[in-house]
Amino acid sequence: MKEIDFLKNIVKQAIEISKKDFIVNQKGNETDLVTSLDLEIEQFLIQEIKRNYPDFAIVSEEFNHENEITENCFIIDPIDGTINFANGLPLWGIQIACVKNGKTVASVISLPRINEFYWADETGAYLNDTKISVTDISTENALYTIEGNNNLCYIQKMQPYSTHMRKFGAVCVSLAFLASGRIHGSVYRNDKPWDYAPGLFLCQMAGAHICDKSGFHAAASNQALLDILETVNQ
Repeated sequence: MKEIDFLKNIVKQAIEISKKDFIVNQKGNETDLVTSLDLEIEQFLIQEIKRNYPDFAIVSEEFNHENEITENCFIIDPIDGTINFANGLPLWGIQIACVKNGKTVASVISLPRINEFYWADETGAYLNDTKISVTDISTENALYTIEGNNNLCYIQKMQPYSTHMRKFGAVCVSLAFLASGRIHGSVYRNDKPWDYAPGLFLCQMAGAHICDKSGFHAAASNQALLDILETVNQ
């Protein structure tokens, strides 16, 4: 089975799990949450990976967050945007990427509550099986998102270039919307690969320009906008 077919299959099963009732608990600190479905979905995905790809490592938010990305591994976020999910806001997603021989070869982002299923492989990026691509636009008119921590200074530095900042509360939503042409830039200022890896690959295969370095992971519809996003971070 090709990796993309495997990912699409297990994520579609995970969508069914996400329809169950759930319990919300605090995670780490008072501002972070985890639900019983974060855990159940991740356990299911891990089980399927181990059964079908026993030699691949797993990096995931809840149970394998200390693992490093290896030459052959899967990167899982069972629910990206848990706070949105727990409060009934439909901007959240199930996402997973496959790294094979040191390169990302497939990824899936499902946004179940708005019926959008994104996936990417070597042939391109797709939304509900229709091929998608980024939309190029001038920087002053570009919509961009910033996710991560301690972003106030970054937002202020971006004001001279563009005032059209958005924040969705889920990296997967930002990157999926960029890949499908609805926004034009996205920045994630953190280093949790389960948040950004699936979406960066989706954006890359949709024609976006990518910056992927420690503490700063970004995509943009054109190189000029990406250069600005990266320069502002310095």
